[in-house]
Amino acid sequence: MEEDDQKPQLQVAAAPPPPPAAEPTELAYIPDCIIEEILTRVPAKTVFRCMAVSHPWLSMLDNRRFFQKHHSLSSARPLVVFSDPLGGKANRILHLYEGRTSSDFEPRTRSLSTRIDFPDIARGRCTFLHDVNTLVTSCKGLVCWATHRGAGDVVISNPITGEYVLANTHARGRNSLREVASVFIGLGYSRRTNSFELLKMTLGLLDPIDFTMGWYPELLALGAKSSWRPAGEASEFDFSRKVCDLVNVDDGTVYWRYKEEPSICSFDFDRTLFRFVDLPEFEGPALKTVSLGVLDSALCVSFVSPDDSHVELWSARTVDNGGAHGVGTAWKKLYHIETVTTMLENSGRVWSRGAYQPVMYVEANKILMHDWRTNFLMYDEDNKKTRYPI
Repeated sequence: MEEDDQKPQLQVAAAPPPPPAAEPTELAYIPDCIIEEILTRVPAKTVFRCMAVSHPWLSMLDNRRFFQKHHSLSSARPLVVFSDPLGGKANRILHLYEGRTSSDFEPRTRSLSTRIDFPDIARGRCTFLHDVNTLVTSCKGLVCWATHRGAGDVVISNPITGEYVLANTHARGRNSLREVASVFIGLGYSRRTNSFELLKMTLGLLDPIDFTMGWYPELLALGAKSSWRPAGEASEFDFSRKVCDLVNVDDGTVYWRYKEEPSICSFDFDRTLFRFVDLPEFEGPALKTVSLGVLDSALCVSFVSPDDSHVELWSARTVDNGGAHGVGTAWKKLYHIETVTTMLENSGRVWSRGAYQPVMYVEANKILMHDWRTNFLMYDEDNKKTRYPI
């Protein structure tokens, strides 16, 4: 017993008291609905940073509904850029860039981070004339183009959510004329039917007796089990040539142009009406320097003078005189931009030769354009001597 009494006694240390609970911050008392409403009005980069704050914020922000609402309220207009615009690779890679101010478009701050891969799936027989229209058209947040190797398939994508569908371009209607070839034009929106529609120009057999051939527009409504249907008549014109310009205006009209042509082709989705629009009278005959764009939801045309000393920007306004065919176009000259720089301006850099496509107003009287080399350039109308080559 004495030996047992001499053994060291084990001492059990008491467990440390639990740390005091962290006091809730002021953010914890703000309802999630209010936080979500605030974050729908901040830049996308800020939203991504807020996702790392906590798991509740991550679950609140990382959903399709929030991003759709954020995009609808955003003051930025995203630019969609293809890594391979001519479709030479198996996939087209889309980059989405969000810019709000002129500094966002400078090389040191501009980055193409969002990336979406689109498969180029070939199915069915080829009906579209390849390489006639390799351009991308956009309408109310959707982008659309004909696949390069897709045997006539058309891709319609929402770049905000990354969703896309392949439209079947071979669904023929019961009343469709016999199709020989067709040229895909683009996507448009009809306010009359409240639906998105695809437009193509079709070369078909008009008279089976004397084998008369002619072009006519055809439409395919999206979101319904429908087929291509004739939509009016097209004037005698060769639509098989390569399209060099293509824009979609919010009034429900798509415009496109061919090289060396003094007029623009247009299609009104509300009236299902095809017509020509004459270009304004420029100070020179060089049609190769003409480019289409959209400014303030209106058709805009830029023209570079033959000696490249200035750029003219013109805006079009549709005049409705009543009736299905009572429409016209009135042109207004917006800006006369001098493009000759001195050694004191931009270190003697001059504007590149060729066409300049107006893209959008970034800030008040600051116009974002890009040239035929797809280089971005900013012009400040308030300070006419300041240019921002990008």
